[in-house]
Parts: sequence; structure tokens; C-alpha cells
Amino acid sequence: MKYILFFPLLLSTSIFGQEPDSSSALFKMREAEQNFAKASVMYGRNAAFVENFADESVLFTDKWITTGKQFSKDRKTAPVVLKWEPEYMDIADSRDFGFSTGPWEAQEYRPGTPPLYSGYFLTVWKKQPDGTWKVILDGGGTTPAIKDPKHSFSFPVGADKTVLNPQVLNSGLLSKELIDREKQFQLNWTKSPIPSTYALFLAPKSRMQLSGHLPTINADTINILISHLDKNLIWKSSGSGAATSGDMGYTYGILEIPGNSEVVKGHYVRIWKKQPGANWKIEMEMMNFD
Repeated sequence: MKYILFFPLLLSTSIFGQEPDSSSALFKMREAEQNFAKASVMYGRNAAFVENFADESVLFTDKWITTGKQFSKDRKTAPVVLKWEPEYMDIADSRDFGFSTGPWEAQEYRPGTPPLYSGYFLTVWKKQPDGTWKVILDGGGTTPAIKDPKHSFSFPVGADKTVLNPQVLNSGLLSKELIDREKQFQLNWTKSPIPSTYALFLAPKSRMQLSGHLPTINADTINILISHLDKNLIWKSSGSGAATSGDMGYTYGILEIPGNSEVVKGHYVRIWKKQPGANWKIEMEMMNFD
């Protein structure tokens, strides 16, 4: 399923900070992302991915890859430079788990050439026992090119502050919670595939990132995007993960439309957020349709 409806990037910055505290975990995570992007330009995409991916990681390409690092080692080198820049980040209270998103573009290795492709990425980061940040999941999709881009960086207020004594929960049980929440979402959508059903699971200022569209947090635009989704769409979960602090996690899987000759239509990643005393809500939804 493909459709062409272009909407502007509508991101309110009034509730976001702009420059994180240099001693914060968020700053270190952003630094890891920026160094990753620099390595891609200097040494090539494959070498950068091998260096920055965790041993156990998920990478979305033209098929499912559960060993992103090994795939990058084996991938054939292409005469293309991959560039990107973090635009928005959030981090769990445990301060060792978070995600980033922003624009990317692929360009020939020749000065002055226009981008071959452009889009937005979604990357999940996890701090390793040795203190380094590594990618545990990476996905994204193509979007219209941004004219005269003026990139900025933002994050939720307080995300660059220390959390004293964050709770420590069983991440395995939290992952199961997220899968159960996904099932609840799919059940509700199957019964009533309309924007208001979807909205019940969205966090305030949630981000919607669909291939073919620039990302948005505008509720009206999100409703329009949802209203154009195939009513038979299925989000088929393939896995999940969560921070031990129990306030952030992710699910991912494939997009299917039963009854179509080509059942698999793409992939998705959801970032979930949970406030004390509340249920899991979608902070960010990324859908990449083939």
C-alpha cells in the first residue's frame, strides 16, 4: 500500500530543551550518535555500523536481520555515503536506554551531487557494561526531501537531569508487558480501525513517522495519516525490549495486509513510554511501507 500525501514537519519546541547538560547521559548518547554519523562519512557505512552496533541487534534492510553487526561485516561496499543527524532524543529513567531520530540522506561519493535518497531514521541505543553506547535496533524510511533544512536538536524537559534511585524491574517481564499491550492495540484496531481507536494508545505529543511523509506531532495531521491506513492493516510483532526502569521500551515487527497477494507490506518500530500509575503509551510510531 502506497499513497502520496505530503505534510509539513510540525514539531512544537516550546516544551523541549535545546542543549543537554554536558555531564548527562543524554549528552553522551547524542555524542555516540554524532560520532557514529561522522564515522559513516569518514570510513564508510559498513565500518561505522560494525563499530557501533551491539553484538545482538536488529537492523532493517530489505529483509529482517537479527545480527546487524554481522550483516554489516558481510554487506557489499557501495559507492554511496550515508549521512544523518540526530534531531530528537529521549532517554529512560535508568539513563542507559534511549532512542534517537532525525534526517538521513544517501549521496554519491562526489562533491556537489544531490542526495539520491532522503528519509528519517529511528535508532534504539543501550549503554553497555563497559560504558559505551551501542545500537540495538535501527530502522527508518524514505521521506520527501526537506528544502533549506535548518536542523536543530531537542529533547523532553528534564531528560538531561539525573534520576535519583530509579526503580529496577525485570526487563524480561516488561518486554512481555509491551507485547501484551501490542496485542491489545491490534485487537482494538481490528474491531474499530479509526483514528480515535489509535489515539487511545498515543502519548501526548507522540510522533508519527510514515514513509513518504515528514514526521509530525500535530494531532490533526496524525489523524489524517491514520485515516488513510488500510483498515485491514496488521502490526505483527517480532520482538520487544525495555529499560529496567520500566518507563520506556520498544516493539517492532512487520506490517501485513491479509488477502493481498503480497502480504508483507513493510516494517514498523514503536517506542513506548509509561508514566507512574498509567499504562504504556506510544511515544513514537515509525512505519516503513515497501
